[in-house]
Amino acid sequence: MPQPPDQRTTDPPDPTSPPRSAESSPVIIPSEDLFRGRGEVWIEHGEMMYRLRRTSSGKLYLCK
Repeated sequence: MPQPPDQRTTDPPDPTSPPRSAESSPVIIPSEDLFRGRGEVWIEHGEMMYRLRRTSSGKLYLCK
């Protein structure tokens, strides 16, 4: 399973950057947990609503 870009281990840590805290680490949510068997979900972000849907080829599509 691919890792998010900031968790890949191919590059050594930058000794000049401060250590990352658990709060700044990204939360990984499996898409199955978001969709719960549905083809689309709506995400409320502030005043905006976003539609996240699965395409017929299995990719994710996000739009306003």
